[in-house]
Amino acid sequence: MRQRRHSPRVLAWRGAIAALSDVAMATGLYPLVPHAGLALARWRKQSISPPAQLRAALREWGVAVAMSAARPLGFLPLPGDRGRGPRPIVVLHGYAMNRANFRGLARRLAAAHLGPVLGFEYWTLGKTSSAAKRLAAYVEEVRAATGAEQVDVIGHSMGGVVGRYFVTLLGGDGVVANLITLGAPHAGTDVSAVGIGRSAKELLVGSTMVQRLDAARRPARTRMTVIWSRADALVPGARHARVAGVDELVFDDLGHLSLLTDRRVADAIVERLRA
Repeated sequence: MRQRRHSPRVLAWRGAIAALSDVAMATGLYPLVPHAGLALARWRKQSISPPAQLRAALREWGVAVAMSAARPLGFLPLPGDRGRGPRPIVVLHGYAMNRANFRGLARRLAAAHLGPVLGFEYWTLGKTSSAAKRLAAYVEEVRAATGAEQVDVIGHSMGGVVGRYFVTLLGGDGVVANLITLGAPHAGTDVSAVGIGRSAKELLVGSTMVQRLDAARRPARTRMTVIWSRADALVPGARHARVAGVDELVFDDLGHLSLLTDRRVADAIVERLRA
């Protein structure tokens, strides 16, 4: 499924943001700095030992560097894009990232005979509502092309919020069979204060957009699963990641990007999509 091309201006901005992100990951600015802050805060509360947080940070660093190196693969289709599972699966990347982040998970989904797995690209510096509207249009194109009545949606970080916006505010409830979010800042995140673009303002704790989502009715026909980790330094803890009244799976030892590569997370997703 091809999507509408971005304008040269958007592509230039995406390239600049990608370059900054890659530098931060290569130097360790992310994840070591935010993980050090999280480790200190949790150590004071005696909720995790510093060595455990350090192990999570080092693993996250390795994942971050690997994803930076794999970023150019975002121009290629995902593994499993021609799969013939029960429903198409649309995956949504996070802020300043692209669909290449899902290559490992896509392989596992394809091996489980799920899919096809399709990566939806959107402008992460723009409005969440605009991204959700484009997602709604893309889902209709996927349904028309495949003949499927429903799709599954997996969203990482900001992508999870985009997916939730579509399901709860734009008529996606029931069109989406399963909405699974990974490390999504459903209640906003303080880290967004250092971001740029309209979306950074919208993803702050207490923003108008966050309040609107919180006030929306929970999905009635879409099964929603929220997956998050206590070791996530970008969307840290239950205050930022939880959604009351939906299925929840919590880990203790995974960083923000590591949620995309961990086999336990993949197995949990496969189990839910097969149900």
